[in-house]
Amino acid sequence: QSNPEIAKKLATCPFNARHLVPQADLSNHIMKCNDKAFVEQDVVSRASESSQEQLNNGSTWQAPPSAEDWET
Repeated sequence: QSNPEIAKKLATCPFNARHLVPQADLSNHIMKCNDKAFVEQDVVSRASESSQEQLNNGSTWQAPPSAEDWET
């Protein structure tokens, strides 16, 4: 805020908003950013939890027998 001209030339890291890097170096920073590992680990753990939850919640459910006979 105190240096708006410099701020225009900086880009914010998608993994940590405290990382402000020159726009030209952003792609290089993204490849090397240490915080990227934490985000990727979180995504993987949430995906595995979600698939395990789906197996636990929905794979064994069966509809109850119905007394209705639509043919008659």
